[in-house]
Amino acid sequence: MIGFDSVKSALLTSYQSQKLHHAILLHGKKGIGKASFARDLAAEILGNKISSNPDLFLIEKDAEKKEIGVDKIRSIANFANQTSAISANKFIIIDSACELNKSASNALLKILEEPRPNNFLILISHNLNRILPTIRSRCHLIKVPDLSRQDFNEILRQNNLNFAAKDLEFLSEIFDNSPADAIAFGLEITRFYELFLRSIINKKISEELLKKIAEKNFPFQIFEKSCEFFFNRLSKNIGNTQNNFYFEEEKIFTNLTRKLSAEKIFTISDESLNLLRKTLSLNLDKKLSFINIFNLICY
Repeated sequence: MIGFDSVKSALLTSYQSQKLHHAILLHGKKGIGKASFARDLAAEILGNKISSNPDLFLIEKDAEKKEIGVDKIRSIANFANQTSAISANKFIIIDSACELNKSASNALLKILEEPRPNNFLILISHNLNRILPTIRSRCHLIKVPDLSRQDFNEILRQNNLNFAAKDLEFLSEIFDNSPADAIAFGLEITRFYELFLRSIINKKISEELLKKIAEKNFPFQIFEKSCEFFFNRLSKNIGNTQNNFYFEEEKIFTNLTRKLSAEKIFTISDESLNLLRKTLSLNLDKKLSFINIFNLICY
């Protein structure tokens, strides 16, 4: 996998010398392929395809839930008690350990305290601070390096996503070289951000944009990322540290910094980002929240 060569080499060397730790904590930026890498590594060691390997157990958060519950972690014991079907080893992958609730974390800690021979746990983490220190201390921590822009571009190309050079640069920056969201939302967020900027210039939200936001299954990440990206870049422009622009940013940033004081811009930014957080946490109306943020910027 792109960007994982050094990590893979180190882990395979440890396995071949019978020094692979029973619990590995892969941590790094979200969306760079840590879980996919863990599955590929397990497949190589187990010597069989992941989709049909009975010696691999994958634990993930259910789509409709916010956390991984204790029942899923307790099911590891049943898997561990079974005789290996194909390989001498077993792998359990938890994607992600950041999403374990308190009871699940405590149950995992008990498993880590009594490791079973030839059973390997791989924990995926996007935020080490959300994992109990006692869990971290019982794992071999491996920091996955960030992907370069070249790596990011190549992964998108391999997924048959062919963007114009400037759009590719935009996606690389807004997603911080994390390809998972770019693959899922790249086309939509490029169009959304362009319409957002055009609406600010016209001081009128485009009908296409309003329709998008009003859609029942419209991904909140697109709304959230676009607003955060806009205000972050607007703030940089106040200090003249912004030297590249996407779509009609330069015109908007120039107009706003001429019309408003730096203090006012920071106030608008804070109010808008707070509204974003409330919209997500309280499940507020996305369309109404967007209109309110738009009005803060334009009026």
